[in-house]
Amino acid sequence: MPHRKVFISILGTSNYGSCQYTQGDFISSETHFIQEATLEFLNVKETWTAQDIAYIFLTPTARTSNWQEKTLNWKKEEKGYRGLEPILEEMELPCPIETVNITEDGDEQGLWSVFQTIYDKLQEGDELYIDITHSFRYLPMLLLVLCNYAKFLKQTKVVHISYGNYEPNETVNPLVDLMPLVEVQNWTLAASDFLRNGRTSILSELAGERITPILQKKEGSNEAAISLNQFREKLDTVSLTLTTIRGKRIVDGSIFQNLSKAIKKLDASLIKPMVPLIDRVRSSFEPFEGTPNFKNGFVAAQWCYDKQLYQQSITILQETLKGYTAYQAGYSFNKEFIDVKFYLEMAGKAFYIATQEDQAEEKWNLGLDSDNIEQGKSFVRKCLKLPIVKELSGLYGKIGRLRNDFNHAGFRGDATGGQKIPAEIKDLLDQVSLWIEENGDATTPHCESSTPLFLNLSNHSSDKWSKAQLDAARAYGEVVDMPFPEIDPGATTEEIHRLAEEYADRITSSYLGRDLMTVHLMGEMTFCFRLVTLLHARGVRCVASTTQRKTSELEGGKKESIFEFQAFREY
Repeated sequence: MPHRKVFISILGTSNYGSCQYTQGDFISSETHFIQEATLEFLNVKETWTAQDIAYIFLTPTARTSNWQEKTLNWKKEEKGYRGLEPILEEMELPCPIETVNITEDGDEQGLWSVFQTIYDKLQEGDELYIDITHSFRYLPMLLLVLCNYAKFLKQTKVVHISYGNYEPNETVNPLVDLMPLVEVQNWTLAASDFLRNGRTSILSELAGERITPILQKKEGSNEAAISLNQFREKLDTVSLTLTTIRGKRIVDGSIFQNLSKAIKKLDASLIKPMVPLIDRVRSSFEPFEGTPNFKNGFVAAQWCYDKQLYQQSITILQETLKGYTAYQAGYSFNKEFIDVKFYLEMAGKAFYIATQEDQAEEKWNLGLDSDNIEQGKSFVRKCLKLPIVKELSGLYGKIGRLRNDFNHAGFRGDATGGQKIPAEIKDLLDQVSLWIEENGDATTPHCESSTPLFLNLSNHSSDKWSKAQLDAARAYGEVVDMPFPEIDPGATTEEIHRLAEEYADRITSSYLGRDLMTVHLMGEMTFCFRLVTLLHARGVRCVASTTQRKTSELEGGKKESIFEFQAFREY
């Protein structure tokens, strides 16, 4: 069932002259009452139904002076206009019109009486259309506060709010749209909510509300809608990555780079009042690096702590310490984190062994099978020589105990009191940050080798290539596969361009340290064309594979075609 449309207006007590109200291409009938003009502007007669309703709130004075059906006389002079009641009846609106009595007392008790009276008339999910023209004294503020109050408790939504800017000596006066003020208020609350707890749901909802009318009604530029949608998607990705502590993506850093790019593309004319708010959101991610860097893990631990995500904070702190240590001991970082679990576990074992008085290798319990034990011991030896393991092993133990306390929900006998946990995490964060700062920021992981790379981005993995094709590829460098994306045949040009940009970012950020890189690109043509263009702009060589078709005759008149690799050809 659709939600009710609800018109809310407070009738004033003054003697209003006749004029017309205008907004954009709209111009109202000549009227004494802004309510008539606003209902015309909203096209209530054509678009509302009997389930909707118009509430006119009346003080005792307003009822006798401006509502009732009679010829009015002000200051003993005939003014020649009737009250609002007969005018609304003549409009023959499809929805009922209901008058509601409110007090005209201006004290605090009167304020809350009016607040409660209006609130009680609202139902779950109502769409509100509000006129605040004759809302005297505190009433404009009251209505704005009430809108947020009802939005929270009854899930109502303000669709329209306006003010008739009446000037006695003007025959045409503006009907001012106040929705931008409501929108700024909503974005302010959403941005504040995000900065406090890291959740993007309200910001995403508001961005979606901006996008929908642009795409459906073609208001504004399509590019602006695409930019706003990209901002929403990238912000959601960053928020979910941090709140669910996806360590690989955090350390990789490309999500922060992608968000920064999306913010830069935002059309300021689309959300102009919100630009400073979005800038505050952007600045909250400035400490993160947009390229692979273990520093991002430490920053994420602090970010989670600041959002009171204490379990996430202590978890990412411990895992980043292990990752940073493994990197210092020679673990070769790459986008896919190959064998990362093994090396992180060995780094963790090294921290534990460093706290033991007797560190004899025969007493090490690495939990490895015979095939991996020597490799594990070799890596632990490297870790034990590192200053970070020697100096922070005790601190690492405290971090591990607190993390386990969380994981076991405080059911252990040595559980820490909940009120002490935030202070303990802060102390651990501060000590780790100080050590990293004082011992150099060697936190940027690089690929192990700077040898040339041949990246195969196609639907055919290199393990299925012929020997001739593999040999030709290896002449360019080390052969690495990257799966070709599944591309919807109904995708728009803008979507293809966006996907190509994501892959260009992924390729160039995944293999830092490779002085020479060649990308073998075969697949959907428009995607390939766009990606080649982007990679060429970044100085990356791109090639395609050429084949020769050999056809043989089979029994029954059938033919068999085999495609033999010939060479790689540059785009």
